[in-house]
Amino acid sequence: MLGITANTLRQQLTNTEVRRLEKNVKEVLEDFAEDSEKKVKLLTGKRVQLAEDLKKVREIQEKLDAFIEALHQEK
Repeated sequence: MLGITANTLRQQLTNTEVRRLEKNVKEVLEDFAEDSEKKVKLLTGKRVQLAEDLKKVREIQEKLDAFIEALHQEK
């Protein structure tokens, strides 16, 4: 009986915390939705640029790997 009560209380606390976190996330997302300056900063920040650069580097690496493989096959 004590175990069931403990599990029920744990579940209630978990549910309360999940609702609180959902509310906080919703508020933050609404703040970002209303502030176009924040959106621009998120979409053009240094991390975004680095991610785009990394994607380009990976594409070049894949092409180089394919080229090297083709050279090996010609031998």
